[in-house]
Amino acid sequence: MNTKNTTIALILIITTTVITGYLIHTNNTTNQTPQLRIFAAASLTNVITNMTQEFEQTNNCKLLLNSGSSGALYTQITQGTPCDIYMTADNKWTKQLNTNNHLHQNIDFTSNSLTIILTPKNPANITSIADLAKPGVKLIIAEPSVPAGNYANQTIWTIDSTWGNISNPNYVPSGAYINYNTSVYNNIRSYETNVENVVGQITLSATTGLYDAGIVYASDGIYGNLTGQQTKFLKIPPEINQKAIYNIAIIKTTNQPELAQKFTNFWLSQQGQSLLTHYGFGI
Repeated sequence: MNTKNTTIALILIITTTVITGYLIHTNNTTNQTPQLRIFAAASLTNVITNMTQEFEQTNNCKLLLNSGSSGALYTQITQGTPCDIYMTADNKWTKQLNTNNHLHQNIDFTSNSLTIILTPKNPANITSIADLAKPGVKLIIAEPSVPAGNYANQTIWTIDSTWGNISNPNYVPSGAYINYNTSVYNNIRSYETNVENVVGQITLSATTGLYDAGIVYASDGIYGNLTGQQTKFLKIPPEINQKAIYNIAIIKTTNQPELAQKFTNFWLSQQGQSLLTHYGFGI
């Protein structure tokens, strides 16, 4: 074969290879299952997991869940981590994203409140909210910088300034809540990065003995009852309970706007709201 024919043959081989590679790449891209990247507050993990399979089958997609504290997820988004949907336990984070022009759409979609979680068998014999202030009680809560910790802090202060304030109409005459804030914070042994860590540590304390009680979301208490966990829960009355407002947002840079809207619409629908109620939200 002469040089000219050899050159033509090589060009044909290279051209065929490039075209074949392009067709394979195009085919793989076209047939790839759409993915929706969801950044969600840790307290939403269980309820989202419940609906994932049905939503994926109905919409022929894959949900990629990244759960953690709302503040940590906010930081990831602002630092450029790819995200399509942001579900936060405190709408202040989505308000900040909206101010920074990161959002296509956002809306409050449910709420939550707080409850006291007790170590299995309750060795500290905690029977009332006042017992959290008793000397020697070992408490665990989320960090004040995350929603659950912030709400816990506000609730403790509210108890102190109402039930523990002699000049307040709701003052408890027994005096059990005087200096409540100081006494409770003297008993805190650990601050966790998210509320689900608090639940886990209290559950493990049946063996470790590290903690007697913690403050978590009411939804954690409902989930514990649904799954037959040995941990017990103590209600916090609504008049001193800090309400959490949850927000769902579509990130402006999403490459799946229609799928993101369908996911958002699910939580606003009767089916989504009923599921949230079943798991202790919006009550």
